[in-house]
Amino acid sequence: MNTNLAKPLLALIVTLLMSGCLVYKIDIQQGNEVTEEMISQLEIGMTRREVTQLIGHPLITDPFHKDRWDYYYSLKDGKTGKVRDHLSTLIFADGKLQEIRSDSKDQ
Repeated sequence: MNTNLAKPLLALIVTLLMSGCLVYKIDIQQGNEVTEEMISQLEIGMTRREVTQLIGHPLITDPFHKDRWDYYYSLKDGKTGKVRDHLSTLIFADGKLQEIRSDSKDQ
């Protein structure tokens, strides 16, 4: 083999082989992370202000349902590609917390 061509070809092969080893995929988070511990601290009858002090403002505020607050959180693991979704919905009546719905699922 021509020595003028062998060195660049070897460098190209080594570069291609090493590039596969350097791939790093990050975790992707979206939304408000509301843990089960935070949800367990909520109590029926709390005011909106007490709720926001405890778990923050909702990610989604529906203009048609002002008494419903949705907290959505999604985490995609960069290594495995698995997605974990969590949706917490809080229902208010007369400015007080009336109902708590919480749902988690792994995909």
